[in-house]
Amino acid sequence: MSFSADKKRQHEEQGAQALADKDYAQAFFHMGKAASFGINLAEQSQGKVARAYLNDANELLEMAAKLKDKAKNSSDSKPQPITENGDSAAEPRESTSGWMIHAPDIKLDDVAGLDEVKKVIRDDVINVMSHPEIYERFGVDGGGGVLMYGPPGNGKTFIAKAIAGELDAAFFAVDSSQIKDKYVGETEKNMRRLFEEATQHPRAVIFLDEVDALLQNRGNQKVNLVTQFLILADGIAKNEDCMLLLLGATNKPWNIDPAALRPGRFGKQIYVGLPDESARQSIIDYGLNNVPVASEFASESIATELDGFSGADIAELCQRAKKAAISRQIESGNEEVVTAGDFQKAMSKIVRSVGAEQLAEYEQWQNREPVA
Repeated sequence: MSFSADKKRQHEEQGAQALADKDYAQAFFHMGKAASFGINLAEQSQGKVARAYLNDANELLEMAAKLKDKAKNSSDSKPQPITENGDSAAEPRESTSGWMIHAPDIKLDDVAGLDEVKKVIRDDVINVMSHPEIYERFGVDGGGGVLMYGPPGNGKTFIAKAIAGELDAAFFAVDSSQIKDKYVGETEKNMRRLFEEATQHPRAVIFLDEVDALLQNRGNQKVNLVTQFLILADGIAKNEDCMLLLLGATNKPWNIDPAALRPGRFGKQIYVGLPDESARQSIIDYGLNNVPVASEFASESIATELDGFSGADIAELCQRAKKAAISRQIESGNEEVVTAGDFQKAMSKIVRSVGAEQLAEYEQWQNREPVA
């Protein structure tokens, strides 16, 4: 689901940029693709959230139809050839392996807000990996993996990339669908191959997204994948040729097998919650970076009204506000700007993705008995 959300946002941003460049054919294409991913999100959601995604997809389709007419009537529009992936033929395609193997070019300072989370990560993860000799001198064991948990849409994946960027480490990002296989034994082989490939680098980060789907609580049953993971995780500290960090992210930490949460595995757990007011303002500023806004627009005023919204909710608000300005520009043919009114209108339509009951579940899990 996070893949579709990221792709939707990516195509919306590319569409907005194409419109600014008056490349209406490209703008039409990207808005249509964004609508397609929006429909996918609606199909994966339920209730009010599904309806919100569907309404947004319909708005994108209407905008795409108008842009199609603009493209036909514009003699200046000279679109580049488009591949079936939706990329320009002049641009390199993404790797089809699904496992990104590179050092991300982002740092923790690029993460909006979450100051307490970033401090914990610097103290307990970055410094340990960057200065192992100092920890060894003081007899402090800094090994083991890190599990980031909390409500969806608050930057766990972005933080994982930032950690790899801080460490200048090869970044292996996978989710359950890329590991699991319907054939007996293949899932365990995929997990083993992931760890083997990561250890070919002097410094690497393995990031397991939606890790609860991979390491489900076994109860009294034996689950080969969980057993395989425990063996591989326990072997990390013994590998002297690779400095390997294991990161996990989940919205449902209570579904993870307790054995995977013990020291040396995902023994360190960090809660990534809803953004505070300063973080909300940072997300708005980031979402409107290089975007024309009204002179009286104040992101701090908007941020005060968004208590309880997730980072993804706020990013979606920014997209809707920008699309409102885009629609006005398409209709009028004049240059428009994003206004506070665009945000107010978007806020009246969007539904918070995280409720009080969900937050209570995280609090209850935080206060559970520690894993022995």
